[in-house]
Amino acid sequence: MKHKRVRILSKKIFNEKYVELLLENRFDTVPEPGQFIHILTGGAFMRRPISIAECSQKKVKILFQIKGPGTKKLSEFSTGKEIDILGPLGNSFPSVEKHQKVYLVAGGIGIAPLLFTADKLVQSGNNLKLLYGARTKNELLDFLLPEGRYKKIISTDDGSIGKKANVVEILKNEIFIEKPDIVFAAGPFAMLKNLGLLCNEYNIDAYVSLENIMFCGLGVCQGCVVETTNGYQKVCKDGPVFDNRIIKWK
Repeated sequence: MKHKRVRILSKKIFNEKYVELLLENRFDTVPEPGQFIHILTGGAFMRRPISIAECSQKKVKILFQIKGPGTKKLSEFSTGKEIDILGPLGNSFPSVEKHQKVYLVAGGIGIAPLLFTADKLVQSGNNLKLLYGARTKNELLDFLLPEGRYKKIISTDDGSIGKKANVVEILKNEIFIEKPDIVFAAGPFAMLKNLGLLCNEYNIDAYVSLENIMFCGLGVCQGCVVETTNGYQKVCKDGPVFDNRIIKWK
């Protein structure tokens, strides 16, 4: 069991609804980009799955949006408080060769797991392009993107900042300019569905990080399944990262 109690080292709130918590790293294993932790918030019966946005030897950063009573309660915790977590859980984005062209595509709070992924790829010197979109500028956290030599394209549905388009439209335009070898994506289900169908159309390998309600987070309760070509699979254990081609998008 990967059960721990860890202290909150710092807290920041952005745009009144996005929360960044820095936790002490007491994991027994090294987290990989794409993995998550399952947090007992006290604000709801179930734990809340939160993506790991950054990790060092001593600290772990998580980033989440206040959506319901669980995340609302978690957002109210003060620095120094201990919280009950399970983790790191789930699988990770696959490794890539250094010469491969990698596109990261994030929608809204889907940027959280891709921050960790981008940081690793930038440090490894990969050929990276990051596409990040949201409905409005108030739903973007682009100031959290890692520094380094890679191309960033920001977009909003309403055109309040960056290009006026949704992020899948941006991806389609970029495919015409330079086709990627592989795409990693995270965001709302509808966005991932459209991205997945687009990548299938252009025969591009794509891996998507799915969100779902999770009761146990360990693959026991069967409560977070997604339909795939291999039958129903559990987002918490078989995912949250899936090869786009096996998902039966609905």
